[in-house]
Amino acid sequence: MLEFGLKFISGLNWVRHREHSFAIIYFHRVLREPNLFCPDDWTLDSFDRLLTFLNKHFNVIPISTALKLQSQGCLPPRTLCLSFDDGYLDNYTEALPVLERLRVKASFFIATDGTEKGYLWGDELAHTIKKTSKLTLMFKKRKYALSNDKEKASSYLSLTNSIKFMTNQERDESLKFITSQLGKISIPRLMMNKQQLLALSEGGHDVGAHTATHSILGCQSNQVAEQEINSSIDYLNKLLNKKIELFAYPNGHFPSDFNQEHEAMLIRAGLSVGLSTNDGGVRIQTRKTCIPRFMPHRKEINQFCLSILKIAGE
Repeated sequence: MLEFGLKFISGLNWVRHREHSFAIIYFHRVLREPNLFCPDDWTLDSFDRLLTFLNKHFNVIPISTALKLQSQGCLPPRTLCLSFDDGYLDNYTEALPVLERLRVKASFFIATDGTEKGYLWGDELAHTIKKTSKLTLMFKKRKYALSNDKEKASSYLSLTNSIKFMTNQERDESLKFITSQLGKISIPRLMMNKQQLLALSEGGHDVGAHTATHSILGCQSNQVAEQEINSSIDYLNKLLNKKIELFAYPNGHFPSDFNQEHEAMLIRAGLSVGLSTNDGGVRIQTRKTCIPRFMPHRKEINQFCLSILKIAGE
């Protein structure tokens, strides 16, 4: 029944567009156990089941390969690309073995300050809240409850949703204020290191940029936004000893999180491909500095597969 549904939607998409579009879905972390601080991330078991199923029903290839085949008129139907944002270590330790078992290549987008420091600003916030013995936090005239793990996770998610839309300066000042109230702690390495990124690239996976500090470009001045873009691209070009081809916008919704000015910055930096988080498939006429990616919000795996093709045809 699923195979019939996939063939039907794929055929409908062809009739509508007279070409095979492809879909890109994205992940962040792949965790061994559920984590209240990461409610939308996949556990290893569910990720393994999902990818095994997707690999059976789709042609799974990296974004760079899909774009090349599409430009040559050789893109197969039901092409699907997998992408991972931020550069977390569990992408290497948990997700990569699944990809290797299935002989699947993916695309990884790296916030490069995390490679250097071992964590990003959101990780510092999360670990500070997790480890604090304080029962409450006052921040911007609002009281946050911290008396148990559930309250801490809820407060963290609420704070993150506010702080990430600040300028970099406001974000860093807010984080400094919160850590001064709750206590400074040591943070373990949570991101992939240089050697692991090199191994991904040499293993045939795409490695692309995702700004330096995981900064939402639309919240920054043009000067800061361009610096975020350029520094992450330059870092990866030097590390990988080759010119990277891909960039993913943090948060990624056009036009609120980035706009055409930021797309022009990519082009000035020597890139022609930028990935958003807007719904839709990738077709020949898709603006390549604003390529859609999405994550179907379907729990049942058959519906998840059907949703991929449906959204890809939009």
